[in-house]
Amino acid sequence: MVAGVFCVSPADRQVRLGHTRSVKFDAVIVAAGASTRFGATDKLAAELCGRPVLAWSLAAFEAVEELGCLVVVTGPGRIEETRAQAEVWAGKCCVRVVEGGARRRDSVEAGLRGCGARYVAIHDGARPLVTPDLIRSVVEAAEGKPGAIAATPVTDTIKEVVGGRIVGHPERSRLWAAQTPQVVLRQAWLDAAAMSDNDETDDAAMLSRLGLECVVVDGGPENLKITRPLDLEVAAAILRGRGAV
Repeated sequence: MVAGVFCVSPADRQVRLGHTRSVKFDAVIVAAGASTRFGATDKLAAELCGRPVLAWSLAAFEAVEELGCLVVVTGPGRIEETRAQAEVWAGKCCVRVVEGGARRRDSVEAGLRGCGARYVAIHDGARPLVTPDLIRSVVEAAEGKPGAIAATPVTDTIKEVVGGRIVGHPERSRLWAAQTPQVVLRQAWLDAAAMSDNDETDDAAMLSRLGLECVVVDGGPENLKITRPLDLEVAAAILRGRGAV
């Protein structure tokens, strides 16, 4: 279940997509993970339809004209490699590359401290199928609120399991699977992080420490995360279906 989230109705989302007001924002692409479930190689450097996985996210954000600064958070020893990718795939926008930390929250904080905008879109570099339209939708949904995230309704029946035994049967109609981008008030995220050194799995959960609720925009099932090698094959099929390659 997505913590601290309530839903933007399809009708409300359509209104947002229809208006012409631009919301300026910065963005953080988190690309500092260890890729432990992917195998021996870095999944963000893996080839996806002729580009590194990370390059697809870089290009998607570059295509959003409302973007101010783009901060890419990378792992130790990968600053120059990541900067070179950014110059190729996001060379038209202001890009900064910074080193992340051991945990997701450490990497996000490093990225946020390199931003200056009121709202910042935080995106997982392992979600290469994000589109400029989805980025704009989440940014616009966040305007005037603590934040907004991309997510998709859960279609499977979910069980809560402890020690191999089922202990809960959550109502499926209320469950959404969190995705990125997640757009937050930059200072609110930093204030929430300062309350505790504990990590959070996503940015809506971080804001919930302050009692702040994010809205949710349906990111659709195509906004998948590359976790295992098989995911690359699925992502490639989706890109071919879009006519992107």
